[in-house]
Amino acid sequence: MPDGYNSLIAIFAPQFGNYLRPTVVLVNLLLVNPMSNFTMIAVWAGAGFVGGMMAGTKKGAFVVGLVTWLSCLALVALCVYLIFQTGIALGSFVVPPGSSIIDILGIPLIQGMIDQILPLISGMGGFDLSSIMTLLTPLLIWFFTPVIVVIVAAIVGAIVRPKEEF
Repeated sequence: MPDGYNSLIAIFAPQFGNYLRPTVVLVNLLLVNPMSNFTMIAVWAGAGFVGGMMAGTKKGAFVVGLVTWLSCLALVALCVYLIFQTGIALGSFVVPPGSSIIDILGIPLIQGMIDQILPLISGMGGFDLSSIMTLLTPLLIWFFTPVIVVIVAAIVGAIVRPKEEF
């Protein structure tokens, strides 16, 4: 993970608690920018391929891929719930030595969102539904890329190693 994630966790962990790190990692895993983060695409493809090989059938591979992605969503929901359950201590945010806000702004996910928001803000004469969709479309693509990759890789894994019939 880039240095920005460590800075983000160092700054916000005292307020949000121990579950911030797994939440940030899972959000990064679930929101994959397919144009800049080929490592996460490979992680999803590898997980889907292995799951598909274990399933052995195309239908089973589809279910394995979908359940893998849904399990990650459930883990994010659990981490967010645990963050709120343990309590949020909103105090002063202290930037530890060696960390900076610039590192946080350099996180690929945040950088991609800034790249989408800045042209929208600069050309904003009026705010309408099309500008909201312009903002949400890349996020939806990033959100659904992992599920598509894991399902396709799982089906390929099932084709490579079909279920043995007795």
